[in-house]
Amino acid sequence: MHWLLWALAVDMCLALGALLVRKLGFYRRLVHFALCAAFASTAGILSAPIMWACGKRASVNWVVARTFYYTTRVVLGINVEIEGEDILQRARPCVMIGNHQTMLDLIMLGRVFPMQTVILAKKSVSYYPFVGWFMRLADDIFISRGSKQSVSGMFQRASAELRAKQVSVWFFPEGTRGRFADGPDLLPFKVGAFLLAYHAQVPVVPVVVMDFHNLHNSRRFWSTGGTLKIKILEPVSLDGLAEDDLKPVMDRTRESMLVELKRISPPRIVH
Repeated sequence: MHWLLWALAVDMCLALGALLVRKLGFYRRLVHFALCAAFASTAGILSAPIMWACGKRASVNWVVARTFYYTTRVVLGINVEIEGEDILQRARPCVMIGNHQTMLDLIMLGRVFPMQTVILAKKSVSYYPFVGWFMRLADDIFISRGSKQSVSGMFQRASAELRAKQVSVWFFPEGTRGRFADGPDLLPFKVGAFLLAYHAQVPVVPVVVMDFHNLHNSRRFWSTGGTLKIKILEPVSLDGLAEDDLKPVMDRTRESMLVELKRISPPRIVH
């Protein structure tokens, strides 16, 4: 009990200090974010036996996601509004793709992540504390590309696992966080998500989250509450295509996501 009182006292001191020093407020919110993530991961671990008993092992991810979202909505004051959420229900199973900006993308995932959906991640992630633990329990797909293994071959194997489990999968096609000083934009897409959808014979569903600049900017030590807008676009079918046709489809999908990203993003404020 003493440690809790000490933690509350430290948090109160940081809150008072944040009134004078912006960095203190920024780091205080990061600590709250991390605590919410640990709490949600623990909820996922504890829910795993129930989900297994119900035959919905992949929905451990959903438990973690929703626990994290509703916790951070209270603690960090970030609310998510979704346009087109019904599309996800109509298109499943599918490969969902979204733009990647900050670690706060986890809040977006927390709200939009459907049941019976897995995460495709590098094998090394499976060894992370809390995160790796619940991902293993959720039967997420871990990939490790050997030096002699082709990209196409790797995703063929992943797609076979996807079909066997009859689940959807989430993917960040940019491969890393996109940070742009001049306004919302997207990095070039990597073909992996489209290869996976092609071999699994499922559609690609683009998910666009607005520019985070006004809510979170790590370079300016700025973080605040507010509303995060998400737009889910119509599914992109890959039926009848050859593998060589994927790049033009990927480029058109990226362009449609960029148009929507600019439409739903508010004008940037000066921090």
